[in-house]
Order: sequence, then C-alpha cells, then structure tokens
Amino acid sequence: MSGPTVPKSGHKPGYKSGFVAIAGRPNTGKSTFLNKILKRKVAIVTHKPQTTRTRILGVHHQPGGQVVFLDTPGIHAPGASRLNRAMVATAREACRDVDIVLFFCDLPNGLTEDDLQILHSLPIGKAPVFLVLNKTDRMEHGALLPVLKRVEEHAGRFAHVLPISATKGDNLDQLLNQVLQTLPNGPPYFPEGVVSDQPETFIIAEIIREKFFLALHQELPYVLGVRVETFAPRDNPPGLWDVGAVVLVERDSHKGIVIGKGGSLLKRVGTQARKELEELLGIRIHLNLWVRVTLQWRENSGLLRSMGYPDQWKTAD
Repeated sequence: MSGPTVPKSGHKPGYKSGFVAIAGRPNTGKSTFLNKILKRKVAIVTHKPQTTRTRILGVHHQPGGQVVFLDTPGIHAPGASRLNRAMVATAREACRDVDIVLFFCDLPNGLTEDDLQILHSLPIGKAPVFLVLNKTDRMEHGALLPVLKRVEEHAGRFAHVLPISATKGDNLDQLLNQVLQTLPNGPPYFPEGVVSDQPETFIIAEIIREKFFLALHQELPYVLGVRVETFAPRDNPPGLWDVGAVVLVERDSHKGIVIGKGGSLLKRVGTQARKELEELLGIRIHLNLWVRVTLQWRENSGLLRSMGYPDQWKTAD
C-alpha cells in the first residue's frame, strides 16, 4: 500500500500507529463514521448508495497514537462503466496490507450472505477484521438482541464485533480504543494537524457533487461528475477566491435537468455548495458552475484521473 514513508526510529515508546481500511457494502455509514471520528467533513455523505467513488484518507491524532483511516467506495457488483469497476477495485485494494479492516454492516439487516461473500473476496491477508454493526439508532433495543444473536455463529471470523451508531456517536470511543490497542507500535505517518491527503480541488468537487446527489433523483446522480478547473485568489478584492467547476453529464437531456427551469437547480446547488465550502475551507468564494455534455466521460481514464479518481483503470478493464 502506498503511503508516507517515515523512519521507524524516533517515535515515543508505546506510540501506536497504522492503517485501517473501512470497507463494506454501499450505504452502510462508512463515510459518516469517518467524518464523526475526525470531527470534520472529509467525505461526502448522502442517503444514496455509491456516493463515495474513491479512497478517502483521514488521519486521527491522539497523544498515544495515530490512526490512518481509508474510507472506501461501497463494494457492489461492478457496473458497466470503467468508473464503476474502478470504484470496486479501489475498495478491494485498500484492504490489502493494512493493519486492521473495519467491515461495516447495516445493523437492521444484520450480517447477510452478500456481506460474507464480499468479506471472503477481500485481499485482507492476516489483518484482524472488526465487524462494525452500524445504525443502532434505527433499532429498538429489543430488536437488536436477536440480530446480535444471529451474528454470533460467525463471530470466529472477526477479532471484535461492535454495534455502533455513526450518526449519534454511540460506542465510537470504544471502537477507537480497541483499534488503538490492536495497532502495532510505530511512528506518526502524518504531521500533527493533517487530517486528510486530499487537495482542496478534490474536496471542492466532492462537495458540489454531494449537493447534486441530494437534489437529483433516479439514475442521474450516478452519471454526473464534477471537475474543478479554476481555484485561485483574486487580487481585488483580497481574500476572495474564484472557483470554477464543470458539471459533466452524458446526454443533452441530462443537461436541462441539471440546470433546472431558468437555471434554478444549478443556482440552488451552487449556493449550497458555496456556503459549505466557505465554512469548511475558511475562505470567501465566488463559485461559477457550468454544465457540459461529455459522452461516456466515465470511460475516459485521462479525464477520470484529472478529476482525482484513483489509478485503478488497468484493474477496471
């Protein structure tokens, strides 16, 4: 697994550090968990599956250790597009050579046969697997116990089984403490204050895409992409940044839907994205969005790479 190279000497005795993959089916709360742990938004979240399209790295700092989380796209049957196949390949590869795998399940559904098949297919090696049963807040206590009972027959596959609520924050401290105890002794891989390795342009594109995901319906969000083409400060007035982003769709009919009547949807999404980005980045932003029809953009490896998606294209062929 690629990552920062840090000498093994010089770290504090007993200091724990390592890489932890967050894997599982779509819409199991993986990105919500990462944002909650870091107390900062580094991964976009919607109620729609397959929102996360690439590996998102998040660094959690503690006095006694550092946990480098790798949030991954939900693992599902690969679709027809190169982007979709690369999403699944990225999720699988993120589980290779890590120190721990957190395997997320949607607690109301329990541990399903699909979950077990996905788990069996992952290149985990010798890393311990924690079964994380998320969304306890969606179940009555009486309904939780039978689900946990059914999971017991598979408990031998897992180092730990932990029910949590990523939304409410329930049991997250216990999970994090168990992760730190399990990690090996080692150095910090990232300096204090570094929360993610994603550049600002990628974060901007993801926030804009999140707002479109929430505003659009049916299949359209999944054929929509965002590429930031301008991110630069203005000389006058000082402190204002120009951000220009292209919204990519694959059909002329999609373009009209994304723009909305009289430009209403594009304007609404732009306003929502600008406000969140200003708060997140701590700068004032002038945001320009325009929509471009680009046939089969999800098959264009060069374009996908320029948008910050991973180099998994050879795996996706």
